[in-house]
Amino acid sequence: MSEVFNYNTEDVKQSATVTNQEPKVFDLIAEDSEILRQKMPEFDFDNPPVNVNEFASILVETCKKHHGLGLSANQCGFPYRIFVMGAHDDYVTFINPKVIESVGET
Repeated sequence: MSEVFNYNTEDVKQSATVTNQEPKVFDLIAEDSEILRQKMPEFDFDNPPVNVNEFASILVETCKKHHGLGLSANQCGFPYRIFVMGAHDDYVTFINPKVIESVGET
């Protein structure tokens, strides 16, 4: 069964605007980094390693900075099964996604 969590990533963006700061962004790692070939462990909501709302907000801002349509946590060097995707100001965060069906040839 899927679970849906709603996080308002605008909170982090608005706090940066109030203090006249640029939104925080992550650095991207090198494309040959080992973490990009590893299976990421599931995010532990019972003992979260980061504030999910703030982390998702920073991923979104990083994605926007690099003009991407999506960005995963491991592309920034974090071993979390989280990614964001979207365009303009409409982004969705996916945490612990699972492929439930594959379409096409393998």
